Amino acid sequence: MHWATHGHTAAEVIAERADASKPFMGLQTTRPGGIVRKDDVGIAKNYLTESELQVLNRIVNLYIEYAELQALERKPMTMRDWIAKLDEFLKASGRPLLEHAGEVSAEDARQKAEREYEHYRKLLDAQPQQIDVDFEKAAKELKKLPRPRKPREPRRGPEQER
Repeated sequence: MHWATHGHTAAEVIAERADASKPFMGLQTTRPGGIVRKDDVGIAKNYLTESELQVLNRIVNLYIEYAELQALERKPMTMRDWIAKLDEFLKASGRPLLEHAGEVSAEDARQKAEREYEHYRKLLDAQPQQIDVDFEKAAKELKKLPRPRKPREPRRGPEQER
């Protein structure tokens, strides 16, 4: 369904878009707080733009509706039937069909994504953490404050000096 959505296999998307030098490693979908985990970088859907995701989700939802209709009508279908129906469905929707294995293997894409992830982690580790940035900022602000004066000791008169 990736091919029908944007003209690339899932492996091609990962291989082309996984990039340690980009924010969030090129991922368009991350965990809360922008956290990128190793498991995330091997999922092609995480690299899709909002518009690509909308198209993919609509294709999937329409096909699921079709599958549910088949189930309601109690029509038995084999995997071969489902593949043929998916091809028919995509053709009827004016979507291109994947008729080859793609230019990148799933294993090559996974390895590339993991290499990029290791490089990305090193780049992140070299950057100051937010707590360090906040500490430096607070230290600069403290330096701007006027220094408190030392309290003067009361003057001692001649009779107190003894």
